[in-house]
Amino acid sequence: MTYYIELGFTVRTDSPDALDQDLDNLMDALVEEPGATDADLAAELSTGNVWINMYIDADDDQAAFGQALVVARSAIHKAGGFTGGWIDGTDRGGLPVEDTYNVRVQPAELVDC
Repeated sequence: MTYYIELGFTVRTDSPDALDQDLDNLMDALVEEPGATDADLAAELSTGNVWINMYIDADDDQAAFGQALVVARSAIHKAGGFTGGWIDGTDRGGLPVEDTYNVRVQPAELVDC
């Protein structure tokens, strides 16, 4: 079954312009990421709130969420960022993502596009 995933998180940033460039890099990484189709992102540059949207083929909603999290984390890493689970106490710059997510998973046929 195909699921539509909305994955929201917050990025700590001091500069909306720098975040804008980081998100361009993230979008480039998402497009190359296997396991998801029609990936897209949206953001509020002033707050650091980011949403990644994608379609995932999976057996159930829990598996779809797990795959979406793998895709998102992999793309963030490829874009030069890191997620909370990867923090090692050093200032690595890039996209320092809080390790808290808001997720919405629903069957793709229920999405009104």
